[in-house]
Amino acid sequence: MEALFLGAALGLSAGLSPGPLLALVLREAVRKGARAGMLAATAPLLSDSWVVALAWWAGGALPAAALRALQLLGGLYLLRLGYAGLRPAPSSPAAPAPAAESLRAAVVMNLTNPHMYLFWFLVGAPLLQRLGAGAWWFLLGFYLTIVGSKAVLAWLAARMHRSGAQQLLVRLGDLALLGLGLYLIATAWTSRGST
Repeated sequence: MEALFLGAALGLSAGLSPGPLLALVLREAVRKGARAGMLAATAPLLSDSWVVALAWWAGGALPAAALRALQLLGGLYLLRLGYAGLRPAPSSPAAPAPAAESLRAAVVMNLTNPHMYLFWFLVGAPLLQRLGAGAWWFLLGFYLTIVGSKAVLAWLAARMHRSGAQQLLVRLGDLALLGLGLYLIATAWTSRGST
């Protein structure tokens, strides 16, 4: 039971922490509805699994150059998402993008997020090794709460009525993605000389 509660606590913390995935989940929920935001919230289930297995197998070793490359790619992808959201909409009404595109964007964003790799290689893998057979309970608790908390926030964001507040939330989400993208690129660039 300790492993389940530990996983749930870390998952809830990660699920509610501000960051690129939460910004994207909220933006998609406000723009395309609860289904799109909730689908985007499931990205960790699809993107983390191979990283968890690799980190568990490798015992927590990841080269610094690989992290910098991921950080640069992640920053560029966040810039692309933020820019696409801030661009003026075309004058002719276009068909709304399917909710599945929200999941694809969230998976790509999570795969290029160095923080996911850092967590699983530096924190997650040692915990899984220490927990032994209880590791599966840890993973269950972690993914139930990280996905569940983001899905609940997406559902709440989508329930907002079309209003100035909702449009402000969308713009803030786009600006947050741009800001996080610039931050990732800048820190990857400045850390290249320190290793």
